Amino acid sequence: MKVNIGYWVSKNARLYPDKNALICAGRSVTYRELDRRVNRLANALADMGLVAGDRVAAMMLNSIEYVELLFACAKKGLVFVPLNFRLSVPELQFILDDCTPRALFFDPVFDRQAGTLGTSVPSLVLRTAVPLAGGGEYDALLERWPETEALDERHGGDDLLLIMYTAGTTGRAKGVMLSHHNCFFQTINGWAFGNSPDAVTLVVLPLFHVGGLNGSVTPMIHIGATTILIPKFDPADVLELVERWKVVGIMAVPTVYQMLLDHPDFGRRDLPSLEVLLSGGAPLPHALLEAYDARGFEMRQGYGLTEASPGVTGMGPGDCRRKPGTVGKRCLYTEVEVMDDEGRILPPGQTGEVVARGPNIMLGYWNLPEETAKTIVDGWLRTGDLGHFDEDGFLTIAGRKKEMIISGGENVYPAEIEQILTNHPDVGMAAVVGIKDPMWGEVPVAFVTPAPGSTPVPEAILEYLGPRLARYKIPRTVYVRDVLPISAAGKILKRQLVEELSAPQRQ
Repeated sequence: MKVNIGYWVSKNARLYPDKNALICAGRSVTYRELDRRVNRLANALADMGLVAGDRVAAMMLNSIEYVELLFACAKKGLVFVPLNFRLSVPELQFILDDCTPRALFFDPVFDRQAGTLGTSVPSLVLRTAVPLAGGGEYDALLERWPETEALDERHGGDDLLLIMYTAGTTGRAKGVMLSHHNCFFQTINGWAFGNSPDAVTLVVLPLFHVGGLNGSVTPMIHIGATTILIPKFDPADVLELVERWKVVGIMAVPTVYQMLLDHPDFGRRDLPSLEVLLSGGAPLPHALLEAYDARGFEMRQGYGLTEASPGVTGMGPGDCRRKPGTVGKRCLYTEVEVMDDEGRILPPGQTGEVVARGPNIMLGYWNLPEETAKTIVDGWLRTGDLGHFDEDGFLTIAGRKKEMIISGGENVYPAEIEQILTNHPDVGMAAVVGIKDPMWGEVPVAFVTPAPGSTPVPEAILEYLGPRLARYKIPRTVYVRDVLPISAAGKILKRQLVEELSAPQRQ
């Protein structure tokens, strides 16, 4: 079956015509309205000369129009390219030069960047502002074209649908190529852990992040559920929306959940509808899990990456309480193993590189065949993450392979130390990196932020770690910072911490 995800909008317009499909910034569209608008946009793009395979870029806040663009591209066989608006203009310029889009849609708040990019990318034939409040030239564009069904069934399946750029903060940005089938099987993998067309979910993650777009929104559109989009994160707004719309589930990173928990409205809002708080993108601190559990909320940890659309492992009901510190079991349609450097599958309890294969694994990297060949080896996606399974099939992530610290010949996994650090009552967030040492080769050092109302004392933290870790794993130093550098995906930017440590040596 050659699935085109644009069919999901067409089908749900017939199944659930009057149900809210999307809610954002005081506006909403039903499935009938969404399908009509998607058709108008798809017909407009085609009539202006865009053909299957052409790229369409978007530099926008989370919005109804963002989702419309994705499904309009899908219906016509176009390729959607979400842009991380937090990148600098040179970084964005590199991406656009790499993927050569024919069209650029942007929120007016990014008019300056879009103006610079629009004049320097010769492939662009269409540059359209998309106001968050609706209207403007975007809606004027839709009004000029008919709402007749735009789905071109010749496109779909393994055809390219998305190019999602990743790792721009750590080196050359790579365009992960995802197909219609990748997106289809991602939604099925998510459903296997529980979902319903009656659900109302709230998406906090930015849609230029795979967890927001393909991990959260597309599964909900597929099943005909209702999705609330947050253009800019504000804890008070999120809690008010959860109460008003009786939100069932949220997908976010641990830092977001900590901010919600710390907000004074958390205890004042009526939130009984919340059934699932799915956490990903970074390790889930045990203290945070316990804090939500004490208030009757269930958290679930998942693990994935852009190259896997993103789902690799996930949790069902009760798993997070039974297996804290793990990231769940294998997704339904994804094979996951742990391998050594020779490509041998390791038994439970042994740490190695996490590898995955299945219909959700990317087509490859855009314009980077050599990088693709290094990353997908014998059909297995080499994630670069280190981990191990237990006897029950639950995966624990030990850290990035490149982040592993070798101290005196012993392997030190930062994630193990970070998990214990965040269990300390005075610690909010933690990051562990390695620094060079003349005797041991490398030694770990830690950065921590204060838990609310606390003042971490480095000496007390090191004393706390003493009986809980082997001596060679204990950080040489603990640095206390008010905040740690965070990426748009909610991950700690350890490269910046390493640069901070090495800065004095460069002077």
